[in-house]
Amino acid sequence: GFVYMVSAIGGLIGAVALLLVMPIIKPFILQFSFAEIGAVGVFGVAMVGALSRGAMVKGILAAALGMLLSTVGLSVFTGEERFTFDSLQLSQGLPIIATAIGLFALPEMFDLMLTRKPIATRAGNLKTSEVFKGARLALKYWRLVIRHSLIGVFLGAIPGVGSRVVSWLSYGIGISMSKNRAHFGKGSYKGLVFSESVQSAKEGGQAIPTLALGLPGGQSWVFVLVAMLAYGVSPGPQMLTQHGDIVTLIVVSLVLGNVALAIIGMLWSGHLAKLTRVPYPLLGAAILPMALLAAFQETRHWTALPIVFGFAILGLVMKQCRWPRPPLILGFILGGIIEENLLSAISLYGIGGVLSRPLTIFLLLMAVAMGVFFTRLKTTTDEPAPSANDAARVPWRWSWLNMIPVFFMVVAAWFMWTATSYEAKASSFPFGLGVLIMVLAGIQFVLQGWQRGESEILDLGMLSTGADNRGRYIALLLGLIAVFFFISVLVGLQYGAIGLATLAPAALMTGRRPWAWGALTGGIIAAVVIGFFDNVMYVIWPEPILGTWLLALLS
Repeated sequence: GFVYMVSAIGGLIGAVALLLVMPIIKPFILQFSFAEIGAVGVFGVAMVGALSRGAMVKGILAAALGMLLSTVGLSVFTGEERFTFDSLQLSQGLPIIATAIGLFALPEMFDLMLTRKPIATRAGNLKTSEVFKGARLALKYWRLVIRHSLIGVFLGAIPGVGSRVVSWLSYGIGISMSKNRAHFGKGSYKGLVFSESVQSAKEGGQAIPTLALGLPGGQSWVFVLVAMLAYGVSPGPQMLTQHGDIVTLIVVSLVLGNVALAIIGMLWSGHLAKLTRVPYPLLGAAILPMALLAAFQETRHWTALPIVFGFAILGLVMKQCRWPRPPLILGFILGGIIEENLLSAISLYGIGGVLSRPLTIFLLLMAVAMGVFFTRLKTTTDEPAPSANDAARVPWRWSWLNMIPVFFMVVAAWFMWTATSYEAKASSFPFGLGVLIMVLAGIQFVLQGWQRGESEILDLGMLSTGADNRGRYIALLLGLIAVFFFISVLVGLQYGAIGLATLAPAALMTGRRPWAWGALTGGIIAAVVIGFFDNVMYVIWPEPILGTWLLALLS
């Protein structure tokens, strides 16, 4: 109840801030040109590195790799195809939905399914009166809620600062401003205010650069931006004059969404708690097929599957090896924006002209100042860093984790070598990123040899580590993926998804009647495929490669 109320108030403050700020910043936004938009994008990527708690080099490296991957496709300056392997599908660039699903959704579901457990071992008995008691208690902290909601709006307006980063920053700022810090981490309600009030408030902040500049403030706003562009609505300074109704609609949606969420949460918490008894294999059996079908819908081609599974492998390796993934996807999102605007600015004004623009200088200096501030804040709230003498006594040693920086170097080297065959305007950005990655990967290679233990990163680690018979269930999961591919290429992708949903519970669940649960999840996916994809969206499914070949052979 406390969290619902704090989050709802934060969402209302974020919506009001969006409504008030958009008209005020319009004259400021009108001063933005290519250089300033590019500088804001660089600011977002730099902040990701500065906020990569305990792994700054890893964060910047991941963001740089994401920016490098964003160069796949047609160059906006020369029209050349870059890094496409002569694939027509890749000429439009790597698909954002398939990339995000592969990097985040699939690794999380694979990891959770391997635990073979529900979220909770038993459902909690929650009384609605206790929920409302927590909501009333939240009102006593209204000053802190307002303060950290405004912090959430400000941090949310910085492109590249993800939701987990905003929560951690708000929590760190709150602790640093508190006189008594002993009670934090032991059930403090103030700690909940610091972390939860910004969760909804940041949405109003993230809407500001999305609507005013066309720079997505966060991952969810990427899809809002894509939807707006699909309907011919171009974000920018003209949003208030030409599309003021859309801005108003977004504000109203934020208000209604937060109020509805709080009401539903308070009234239905007792019933919702029972959902924590659903085992992860059963959830995965429904979510995985839907994720794969969603990845296909973006491209309507078989290439979506190798892309989504390729990024799933990368995501699993990054989870296992404690490398942050949010910087990679945000660098991927911002990379094209940075390249297009910075190169356009240099073409118009020259490098000297870009660096002499007052607003550009201000944005770059603010990025440096904010990076220094948050880095210092991080060190004051973390454990003391080891001294130089302590580091000197630790011998450098080779670890298999050193292969990750080596992988980054190999990828960067291939991009740099391939870029040399393009025209200067098409090759300069990926080549420069390749050089940056080579340098940072070399630094991380050296640092990795001195690292002992796991560094804390802004990402989820592997939750299935130590699970019973983990190796056996990894083999079963790989077998399920192989069966999915076989059915897909034999009779059709949609049938592969239904087969995966049906077989996963039987293979991974424990207890009685796992086949019955498989029939349930398989029926759900079959209903979605037939009822929605076939009869509402009228999807044209790809021809089954193996099935078509066998029919041609038999005929």
